[in-house]
Amino acid sequence: MENLDRTNTEKEYFNNKLSQVKHNPDRFKLMIGEDRYLFGVVSAGDEEAPFSRLMQYKTLYDTLLDLDWKVKLSFEMAIKYAYSESVQNNYSLFKKGTEEEQMAFYYIENALFRTSSLWDLLAQFYRLFYKIDIPKERVYYSKIFNPELELSDKFKTKAIEITAYFKETDDTDCNGEWKGNHSFVNNIRNKMTHRNSPNVAVMSDYDTNLKQHPVFLIKRILEDYVTVTKYIKEILDEVEKEVMASFEVQ
Repeated sequence: MENLDRTNTEKEYFNNKLSQVKHNPDRFKLMIGEDRYLFGVVSAGDEEAPFSRLMQYKTLYDTLLDLDWKVKLSFEMAIKYAYSESVQNNYSLFKKGTEEEQMAFYYIENALFRTSSLWDLLAQFYRLFYKIDIPKERVYYSKIFNPELELSDKFKTKAIEITAYFKETDDTDCNGEWKGNHSFVNNIRNKMTHRNSPNVAVMSDYDTNLKQHPVFLIKRILEDYVTVTKYIKEILDEVEKEVMASFEVQ
């Protein structure tokens, strides 16, 4: 009974976190008449024109909606498999996992990489809103939010706040959201990209790695996802004030 209560509490926590993230699909949609809307604008050399800026924001926002749907699906499926009977009862730090465990890790990895993309998307919104003079192809969130660089001069206070979150000391003994989630998630992503899968137990001269339980990973990545979407909402509110004020909205 105790394990069942703990499982239900954890799942409720995860589902509540996911439900906190909501985006209006009609945001930045400029209606033309009753049933038509402006699909797009490609300006002739004037990217600062109101219609051009609106469409640039809408392009990023549509990407956000697409990413967010995929992140949520990945978390929902990861939670489903992480709490399957075989994972809950037969998980081992050393042995190869069951099919359900492998499926849990598959969706966890999807959620992780797409959450990382959300941080870059946040930086793209900042680049556009604050008119940062850097090509969009060279936007990296670690640089955009570095308070020691000139790139963040127009939002120094927020850059300091976000960087402080990046550098939090790891703490999983605290109540509520854990500390150091982003650093942990970033390390996992880098390991997957440059070394070997963190979901495979190994001990060799190449690397030593013990698997983390899927539920542990879900909590860390999910909390990082909620944090980045909080910052995205903040900048979107500022964007809407600036851009949509240029148009009459019925």
